[in-house]
Amino acid sequence: MSEPARPRPADPTGPMLAALRAGTREHHRALERELDLPGRIRSRTELSTVLSAMLASWQPLEERLAAADWSGLSLDPRLGEAADLLRADLSALSTPAGAVTHAAVPDLGSLADAVGARYVLLGSALGGRVIAPVVERRLGLAEGAATRFFRRSGRSPGRDWRDFRLALAARDWSPADLARATTAARETFAFVGRAAAPILAVSSARAG
Repeated sequence: MSEPARPRPADPTGPMLAALRAGTREHHRALERELDLPGRIRSRTELSTVLSAMLASWQPLEERLAAADWSGLSLDPRLGEAADLLRADLSALSTPAGAVTHAAVPDLGSLADAVGARYVLLGSALGGRVIAPVVERRLGLAEGAATRFFRRSGRSPGRDWRDFRLALAARDWSPADLARATTAARETFAFVGRAAAPILAVSSARAG
């Protein structure tokens, strides 16, 4: 006699995370091509340039996220913040942090907007753990030396991602919420690329 069918466990992803993944896949790939990490980092000067380019978007985005209304979701408004790690890495390379512009930062006027932007920043930590050891070997750096941002040194990116995922799955989202969050995530990917482009272009011109 066959065993009775067992019920499938509940999907821990939930509709919001599924919508964000499906709706931003190409935007994520486009940004990866633009940044070309870790490929473009072949010297400490190039590492400084990349860190400066990331800070140009990370700081204003984190400030906007910290000021957003998260009351509909049980998450720390500063979940996964890492701009201070970028500044620490630049200091370790004796590079002053440049001026950060707040122009054209995506508007995060709703909870769904904030969720979309946070998805982008938290997700970057997963790739950073792959980038860091490559950069350290290539430049002869000790573990975590000027790679705190990529490693998220002193942070818990795995736990942050789990908390984010579970919080999203526990809430009911309307189709409008899913669409709005996806749009915000796409705009965030684009903003990171726009903020980085002029800094990376100057470095490329000098190298050429």
